[in-house]
Amino acid sequence: MRLLTLFTLLSLAVSATSATVQDLYDVRVPVADQTAESRTDALGGAFSKMLVKVSGTSVVLENNALLAEQATASEYVSSLRYERDDEGNLMLSVSFMADPVQKLLENSGAPLWGASRPMTQLWLAVSEDGERVAIGPEEDDWRLALNTAMKDRGLPYILPTWDLEDQMALPLASLWGLFEQDIEAATKRYSSEGYLAGRITAAGGYNSFSGYLTYGNQQIALSLQGETPEELAGQLAAAIAEHLSEKYAVIAIPGADGGHILRVAGINTFADYHAVLTYLKGHVAVRDAVMLGSHGNELTVSLDLSGAWPQVWDVLALDARLAESEEEPGLYIWQQ
Repeated sequence: MRLLTLFTLLSLAVSATSATVQDLYDVRVPVADQTAESRTDALGGAFSKMLVKVSGTSVVLENNALLAEQATASEYVSSLRYERDDEGNLMLSVSFMADPVQKLLENSGAPLWGASRPMTQLWLAVSEDGERVAIGPEEDDWRLALNTAMKDRGLPYILPTWDLEDQMALPLASLWGLFEQDIEAATKRYSSEGYLAGRITAAGGYNSFSGYLTYGNQQIALSLQGETPEELAGQLAAAIAEHLSEKYAVIAIPGADGGHILRVAGINTFADYHAVLTYLKGHVAVRDAVMLGSHGNELTVSLDLSGAWPQVWDVLALDARLAESEEEPGLYIWQQ
């Protein structure tokens, strides 16, 4: 069985090209001490960090309605605890309540990105002290920095194993040279929606990145710089999150009729019926799902959506639980 270097610290439930991120509402921030004053300050920072993670974009920090709620961040907390990081620094780990936060984002007109998020491959090489290496299982510093940054933004990802098959498909020189055809060919081994490819040069107290992000037919050139691996990794994760949020995060439309009729085939048992409704109701952009009728193995469901159906479908399609019928437009097939 082929081994994927897939980091499970995100608590992921994985499908072919996407993952369900199960810790979207959990964040960790530094805290000065365990006094009430320090805890209140840290909670405000945790609240902002969580909003960026859930929405996918830092634009939410410019939303006045959300900023006003920062002072009452404790009202959205389900649990918190103090702990130490690997360097011994005191940290406050906070879990927020999903339903109130989702309602807050919707009422504030802010983007809301669900837990089902596309996988991103990271094909990266770094040059330090004149030596070029690929960032993979053996490159601890950069691997850990990337893992923290991607986790902070709620982004599932894959690092290549860089075994013999990867090295033959994409020699390090080809990655460093950003030879697009070679990189594209190497990514076929791993299932994902898109990939980040680039080179990092560490010199003069700075880490500079040059490369690009590819999703579908869209390619975005990136040129970033950070003083530390952690800072640069944070910028890379932010670039990925901001791009994906534009496509997959849903903004509720105030006063709009969110009604949509969905026909779903492949419903053969009561368990299937229950699973379909539970799945649809669990989507962040679906306020409610009600069965209107059934015929044979087909259900007709009324959806109350907070956003436009095409955007909602983009997210649902990631899970591969529903598939568009090739024979009949407007019909979706439930995948067992």
